[in-house]
Amino acid sequence: MKKWLALAGIGLGIGLVLAAMYGMGWWGMAQNRLADMLFLPRPVSPDIVIIAIDDKSIQAIGRWPWDRRVHARLISAFNAQPSIIGFDVTFSESSPDDVILAEAIRKSGKVVLAAEKNLVPVEVLRRSAKYGTVDVITDRDGVVRRVQTDGSFVGQIAGEHGEILINFAGKPGSFRTISYVDALKGGDFTGKIVLVGATAKDLHDEFLTPVSAGQAMAGVEIHANAIQTILESRYLKVESGRITVATILAMAVAAALTGFWSLIFLLGFWGWSFASFDAGIVRNLLFPTLVVGVGIVANLVFKYLTESRQKKFIQKALGQYLSKQVMTELLGHPEKLKLGGEKRMITVLFSDIAGFTSISEKTSPEELAAKLNDYLTRMTKVVFDHQGVLDKYVGDAIMAFWGAPVLQADQALQACQAAQAMQEAVGEFSVRIGINTGEMIVGNMGSEMRFDYSLLGDNVNLGSRLEGLNKEYGTKIIIAQSTYEKIKDKLPARLLDTVAVKGKELGIKIYELGSGGPEDFEKARKLYEEGKFAAAAKLFSRWPNDGPSKTLLARCRELIKVPSKRWNGVFHATSK
Repeated sequence: MKKWLALAGIGLGIGLVLAAMYGMGWWGMAQNRLADMLFLPRPVSPDIVIIAIDDKSIQAIGRWPWDRRVHARLISAFNAQPSIIGFDVTFSESSPDDVILAEAIRKSGKVVLAAEKNLVPVEVLRRSAKYGTVDVITDRDGVVRRVQTDGSFVGQIAGEHGEILINFAGKPGSFRTISYVDALKGGDFTGKIVLVGATAKDLHDEFLTPVSAGQAMAGVEIHANAIQTILESRYLKVESGRITVATILAMAVAAALTGFWSLIFLLGFWGWSFASFDAGIVRNLLFPTLVVGVGIVANLVFKYLTESRQKKFIQKALGQYLSKQVMTELLGHPEKLKLGGEKRMITVLFSDIAGFTSISEKTSPEELAAKLNDYLTRMTKVVFDHQGVLDKYVGDAIMAFWGAPVLQADQALQACQAAQAMQEAVGEFSVRIGINTGEMIVGNMGSEMRFDYSLLGDNVNLGSRLEGLNKEYGTKIIIAQSTYEKIKDKLPARLLDTVAVKGKELGIKIYELGSGGPEDFEKARKLYEEGKFAAAAKLFSRWPNDGPSKTLLARCRELIKVPSKRWNGVFHATSK
């Protein structure tokens, strides 16, 4: 189950990264190329006829541009009325024959002239005919996929700048085309949409399109495709970004979970995309395809790493106790693994679960083991994250240290920060921690058969005693003065007491890490230390919810009842 959740998480992560890349918008050209593959040939409209200004007509009529009398003859030559005559030719400059052409246009009443950006027909022609834009929009890859409109008749399907995607019906040359010179002889164009435009290559009015297959399409035929798109209402609309992102995430998770089997999903997606395209929806093909590829690679890498980890589990068993940094040091200096040890300045940490015996009595062995395993895993991660060495587990207790085998100038700070992080990660347990810094013997304390990198010395024992003192003071983390001196400018702590741990006569100052305590706590503590127990008790009684205050208040009351002739401000602990 964890494996599948991990793979799903990896897939989701990949999906989120690619979804973010999708949002950047740099992918347009690649997506357009893929979407071009969705165009399939379909019947062109028999109602659209192209009158071609082709090489044959130029040879017969003469060099382009022609006298406007020629265009007037063409309009008059239609002995049956087309529904409309559209000229993909700009008449933006005056000509002596403009009046003749204007008269022919007026008599026809069906002519629409071309306009390009700021180029509109001359005034005399504008008075006789309507005109509309013939601008095509060339994408960055040099392919025409859209035409400009004024937006008045395509409404909601037009883009924000009034352009529409052309649903191309077929490759170049698909529409019925008649040479201009032949059309001058007349013909039956009843009810047809007649488009007049250049197809001769020397006139340079041709463009690459999604259906070109390397062959350019004349601008007039591009407009024929645009008109058929509108006549048939076969508009193309790019799918919403939300659907694209949802598809990316779904495909990413599927690919990470199933590996090569996700290719079946990809084929299904492409089939769905073809069907959607036929219905007028242009789906993003790039990112779902890309995410499947990345997901498959992630699946393979995950499986490889998982299998490798399983095979090397025993060899890496030592790594369960040491951070990567420590492992590197040991591998670089194998002499440190020999029997014996060396004196080092070390910071040691002991932790223990409060009331663990009571918890174990109320919990089944299986549940207890699971909870303990989870707890120790989290605590060990904290130690490793703070560059510590896991010395050992003793039931629910943990011993860890800093300063060896790698020298660490900030060992006390790392240990204290680890203690605070452990308190944040304990979950349902209540954990007590003690920390001490001092000289200790560190090295391989095991045998020649079993390596055990550990510590020895009084300062190690003192760290363990400090952990136990938390119970006395109702605290979570107690540190020795030697540790406090190294972190006092970095982390908050309050002086609790001067204590001689069990078996020792000399007292040491102990501090609670992470707490300043009540405002006048230090004042009360000093009164207590000076033997002014009544005054101290009066202050301590103000803070009934503060563990150290409760402890010192109880001592003050006891010392008031039974005064000590040898009071020197040092508390002698009687338990470990």
